[in-house]
Amino acid sequence: MEKFGCPDKFISMVHQFHDSMLARVLDDGDSFYAFPLTNGVKQCLNFLAVLSDAFCDDEETSTKIRYRADVRLFNLQRLQARTKVEVDSVCNFLFADDCALNAAIEAQMQKSMNHFSTACRNFGLTVSTKTTEVLHQPAPQKTYAEPTTITEGKILKAVDKFTYFCSTLSRSVNTDDEVDTRIARASSAFGRLQESV
Repeated sequence: MEKFGCPDKFISMVHQFHDSMLARVLDDGDSFYAFPLTNGVKQCLNFLAVLSDAFCDDEETSTKIRYRADVRLFNLQRLQARTKVEVDSVCNFLFADDCALNAAIEAQMQKSMNHFSTACRNFGLTVSTKTTEVLHQPAPQKTYAEPTTITEGKILKAVDKFTYFCSTLSRSVNTDDEVDTRIARASSAFGRLQESV
């Protein structure tokens, strides 16, 4: 927070709020022993600061999203109009203590990864190359070419599909994998209930 010009008094207040924070789990009214919180909000604040450091004032690596608020969502012909179309830029999505970087072309993705890696080093963090994956979704009618994205001197693993918070994205840009995964989960849940229902 100091890197972003937050006053010392505010930083001290945030420290006092989070230092030695404890939590308890309640189960049917019964309270279990208190345990220290070592991540969560503290981790999110730090991660948000890393992303702000990495991508502040960088329009070049962001993806442009064109939309209209006055028509149906999937009316693609109306998005071609020159008036009433809004354009916003998105360069990353924050998910708790993870993030998804996005880019329109591979060179932009490499640049985003370089920015992110540098910002992590500025905050004393490292990018886990074992758990970081790259998913490339080619435009319709375009052939797939496996991306090569490098960080910390290692090529990141390219995947065909990626699951996060129970949602599946695939490089084929359709919902078949998501539907199959949800049907399998529902089937498994009903199977576990077979004896009791």
